[in-house]
Amino acid sequence: MRPKAFRNDLNHVLEAKCFLFLFYRDELTYSILQTFLMMGSKIIKRRKKCFFLKNYHHLWQLEKAIQAIQEYDATQLQLSVLGKLGDDCIANDKQLKTAKKDLKEYWKGSLGSASDFGLFCNPEIGTLFIAGYLASQFLHDISGKTLGEMTSGPYGILRGIGIAEKDSFTFLKALNEHAFLLILRGYDDELDRVEARLESLEE
Repeated sequence: MRPKAFRNDLNHVLEAKCFLFLFYRDELTYSILQTFLMMGSKIIKRRKKCFFLKNYHHLWQLEKAIQAIQEYDATQLQLSVLGKLGDDCIANDKQLKTAKKDLKEYWKGSLGSASDFGLFCNPEIGTLFIAGYLASQFLHDISGKTLGEMTSGPYGILRGIGIAEKDSFTFLKALNEHAFLLILRGYDDELDRVEARLESLEE
């Protein structure tokens, strides 16, 4: 059992100094250990959750990326896909409503059976779909209209999850040009590894 003085607690620093002085008379060694005691609690890097976005102009590219993520076994990652179905507001179109079931099943198969799915119409972009973790954000009802349907709704959501202003405009421009947005939420270190994995697919 370690001596009580070695607990990483600033209230016990004085006692620790005395203990170290008895066993480590070398001045340099003592100085290093003293610094470790004083700063040990500050050098531990805390993991934090954040978001990562990447756009794909072809469905096969997106499918390949999702497969790579799933093979990587990034169990803590939460995936979402935002895509454009048409330039006009056709979310209530009879034919699209019929296809909605097939789209929902497709994305549940790709992202997991627990994934949410929905369609909405944004006046600046057109008819969009959202699948996965962020579906509830885009489909959140505010006075009879979903957040995604509001003019600046998609932009506001991207800014709200921490995407920089310039990047938000860039991603929405790609979305408007029929690109798919892959949105990942997870711990920063895990996202770094996944990002490197996705970049390797393009080499």
